[in-house]
Amino acid sequence: MGKTAFGSLCAGIALLVAVRVQNQSVQIAASAVGAGLLSYTTTTYVLERKRRQKSRLADAEAYLEFLRQINQERVSSPPMPKACEGCDHYHGQTYGGNFLVCGMHPYGVQDEHCPDWQSS
Repeated sequence: MGKTAFGSLCAGIALLVAVRVQNQSVQIAASAVGAGLLSYTTTTYVLERKRRQKSRLADAEAYLEFLRQINQERVSSPPMPKACEGCDHYHGQTYGGNFLVCGMHPYGVQDEHCPDWQSS
């Protein structure tokens, strides 16, 4: 933003000189400099705006991919183990790709009955 503001200011001064001065050579030179600075400023502004737009688009794509991964984790969660059915301690959420059954038995129990089962 600083480059475009400074470029616009310089272009304006050069074009003001071109309009106010009486010497034709100075008018031509100031007009050329002013036009060049104005086109540089405009190009810089447009390119910076495009860069920011691409950056926002990349951030949005990364966020959407993050949401897809979270959604996929929810969809691909394993079914509730038989020993956990009706248990108040059952959690059944996935964190970073790791399925957490409950606090006492993070990976579930090996038997059909859980020693910590509690009615919900």
